[in-house]
Amino acid sequence: MTDKLTGYWNEDKKAGIRTHVAVLSLNAFCTETVDRVADSVRGVTPLTHEFGRNEIGLNKQRLESSLLKTALNPNVHSVLVVGYEPKSVEEYVAAFRKTSKKRIESVVVSDAGTLAAIHDGSRKALGLVILASEARREPIQMSDLVFGLKCGGSDTTSGVASNPAVGVATDYIVEHGGTAIFSETTEIIGAEHILAKRAINASVAKRIYAVAKANEDLAMSYGVDLVGTNPVPDNIKGGLSTIEEKSLGAILKAGTSKIMGVLDYEEPAPGKGVYFMDSPSAAQAVLTALAAAGCQIILFSTGTGNPVGTAVAPVVKVTANPRTVKNLGDHIDVDISSVLTGDATLREAGKKVIEAVTAIVNGKSTRNEALNHLEFAPLPGGL
Repeated sequence: MTDKLTGYWNEDKKAGIRTHVAVLSLNAFCTETVDRVADSVRGVTPLTHEFGRNEIGLNKQRLESSLLKTALNPNVHSVLVVGYEPKSVEEYVAAFRKTSKKRIESVVVSDAGTLAAIHDGSRKALGLVILASEARREPIQMSDLVFGLKCGGSDTTSGVASNPAVGVATDYIVEHGGTAIFSETTEIIGAEHILAKRAINASVAKRIYAVAKANEDLAMSYGVDLVGTNPVPDNIKGGLSTIEEKSLGAILKAGTSKIMGVLDYEEPAPGKGVYFMDSPSAAQAVLTALAAAGCQIILFSTGTGNPVGTAVAPVVKVTANPRTVKNLGDHIDVDISSVLTGDATLREAGKKVIEAVTAIVNGKSTRNEALNHLEFAPLPGGL
């Protein structure tokens, strides 16, 4: 079904499909420095956010996880980390070097101020970009890749066509030794019993039920009853009446293979096959988590459309909604609306997805990359 795949073998002996030079801000004070470095040096990937000061507990853990694991993604060739004060920079560089052999440089804004940091950072980023430009593509296998799976802007066409077509592609990926991670715990509620039947063992089945129940209980603690409702207006407009109906369509993107395990937020898959990640459902947070978990590419099924992407992993948008193809075609990578007209089968649509994946792995740009939809959204809110 596919042509040969190529990628870049990095110093961590992992296959990337891009060679990003990430310029990473450790906190909001460094945003201007990172943005100005990105303006000065073509070919860097800026990663900025609004956090990094005084977070505690789970927020601190998740921020630190996102900042470190995103830089460890196989698609990142090297890193320039920009921090405000020396200690946090030293701690980040030490943590990075414990787990990666990739090149890392650093800049401290408080040493001499923003202007000096921009100058120093631009010079260091320039050197990294030149090094990255020397990387050459080599053969890789499907087994070297980890795919993220996401759906968003769901409507009635999602469960009928685009999610099942992505599911066909997922089965192909797994059959050829690849790994796939799907997530969004809210969107397995009402369908967790179906996923539990696919679990590789009783322990995994139990965990599927547990994370769904914990998510439901958390919502109830804030006075929100998810069962029998659908809180997202565009899903309702698209014809989905309840969270259960949405979930029954959403899980189809994960294909039919055994579920090998349940991962924590941003946790990399420990082996091959299909895994579920316990996560929120907001698109930008999920995509950030999947990239942090090591996904080199993400398949994103949509009904009404969604432009969001990630900074380090290309996001392949798949839709079967002809209205979305017409009105939001700039955001769509794979049009499988022919399934709805009866001119293509789901298997043919899945093949079309895999053909698009092959081209994108081998270097073709996704729409999110070309449109600079390079969102980075760690979750902390300041606690």
